[in-house]
Amino acid sequence: MVTNGNGNGKMGRPRKEIDFKELEKLCHIQCTEIEISEWFHCSVDTLNARVKEKFGITFAEYFEKYRVSGKVALRRNIFKLSEKQGHVAIFLAKNWLGMKDSHELTGDEAKPLKHVIEVIDQETKKAVADFLNE
Repeated sequence: MVTNGNGNGKMGRPRKEIDFKELEKLCHIQCTEIEISEWFHCSVDTLNARVKEKFGITFAEYFEKYRVSGKVALRRNIFKLSEKQGHVAIFLAKNWLGMKDSHELTGDEAKPLKHVIEVIDQETKKAVADFLNE
């Protein structure tokens, strides 16, 4: 009789086990279901089956539970960065507080600019004319 090597007398592939501590970490850093199944060298169906067997919930429910801690950690890191890096603080202000850059020109600033080009020779004059007409 040919067996799968598990000693249980069944034929087929050996059972693919999942390291659930590792799975928790991968969910923490927001890996997708496909990325996680690739990490463990198994199918998405196998990943789902192992989570269902171990915890009695779907992978989506499991993922939602552990991704939250990753989002909290990321938020904490962004706030720390914003204390030392101005561009991160600006990002937070614009995205989380709804602030925006506003540039309003008034008076002489609002008038169109004049460009004065002094042509030195005919070749340069033609090049400038061609450029301005494009």
